[in-house]
Amino acid sequence: MEFDIVWAVALVVYIINLLALSFYDLKFRAVPDYLLLIALITSFFVTKFDFFEALKNAFICTGAIVLLNFIVTFYIQNIKSRILKDETLKTQTALGEGDIPLIASIGVVLGLQATVFAIFLSAFIAIIHAIYLKFSKKENEIPFIPSLVVGFFIEYFFSVSTMIKDFY
Repeated sequence: MEFDIVWAVALVVYIINLLALSFYDLKFRAVPDYLLLIALITSFFVTKFDFFEALKNAFICTGAIVLLNFIVTFYIQNIKSRILKDETLKTQTALGEGDIPLIASIGVVLGLQATVFAIFLSAFIAIIHAIYLKFSKKENEIPFIPSLVVGFFIEYFFSVSTMIKDFY
């Protein structure tokens, strides 16, 4: 019974923390490191995986995202900036520093397969947000943490990746 209480409290803390991270990112385009650390620590109490499996998931997710971030950032800074002759792109990055630890935390909770799905879902949500901003002629920069959190919630509470896998 004690484990269930610990899990429930950790889940509530984790969810509140994810919401706080989302609002911080929307307002400031940056998030405090201590909230990312809370997310990472509480994710180990929420996960259904054992500690070492969860740790492995975090490292694999983080490593994959760091490599992808490097490739996309290289493209934006070196290729796209030259093609468009836009010097401001030379300082742009694909992901913010807060996105990567949050993805590690999501990897701990969901596991590898579901995390990949949640990230794709998050990217789709971010694209819709970007299209809206483009047509409304508002700001250019899109905070990704809110999209990550929505993608996580959809996958965590509805197991959409499992439904899709079972469908096929």
